[in-house]
Amino acid sequence: MIEFRATILLTLLLAAFSPTPPVFELRDVDLTGWDCLTEPEGSARTEDGQERNRQKNRPPLDLAGAKIAALDTPAFLAHVADYDRQIEAKRRREMNPEQKTELQELEKEIVSLTGWLVFAYQGLPETTNCKSDQFLDWHLEVFAAPVDHPPQIGDPTPIICEITPRTEGLLYRSGVRIQDLAAFLRLPDNSVKATRGGKAHKVRVTGFLMWDDDHGGANDVGTTVRRFSPNGYHNPWRSTTWEIHPVLKVEDLGTE
Repeated sequence: MIEFRATILLTLLLAAFSPTPPVFELRDVDLTGWDCLTEPEGSARTEDGQERNRQKNRPPLDLAGAKIAALDTPAFLAHVADYDRQIEAKRRREMNPEQKTELQELEKEIVSLTGWLVFAYQGLPETTNCKSDQFLDWHLEVFAAPVDHPPQIGDPTPIICEITPRTEGLLYRSGVRIQDLAAFLRLPDNSVKATRGGKAHKVRVTGFLMWDDDHGGANDVGTTVRRFSPNGYHNPWRSTTWEIHPVLKVEDLGTE
């Protein structure tokens, strides 16, 4: 009996002093000393990569008085389909100077997208953030309707919205918590789990419109998920090459 009690006591003590598992969540990011903070082009070496990164790395902006286009998911897709017809290109590197100038004007637009935040995850190290494994973008997958499961074959694809290290702290301090808004998370080990809230919230995501032509192929863009890669990624994973990037504001509109 004494030995049994001692074992129980030891177990309780170990549990009490074991580190709490980290919560996968936005952080109040301290960018002090981050060598990429002053490099809006990141570590990209190509002209088109540098152009793309400059758009992704735009700093936070005071939205008071800003002209903002309010769109739901069907309106967003129709809106950017018009822009696709205007620029008539598949990649930035294929553009002539006139097309690039037109694209730069389109990417100055600030939009608000209203939809359902079903799935979220951190991206991988990329040139945008100088290949850092500590400062990563957050991907928010926003849908026209809520679902009660993570991505499956046959599901519709979302509109992608990305939080960058430059805007993450601002959003965190405003009270945004992915665990409370999304239904499911992909963790760093590529496993998928339900969030703390466990239910998709309707959200309004505001930020800069951005044409991420690096993800414009058939494996990336489509209307429905058709397959899963061996490492667990769903493809296609987005409904358009256009996205909101960077995200400047996220509002919780509830679950009804």
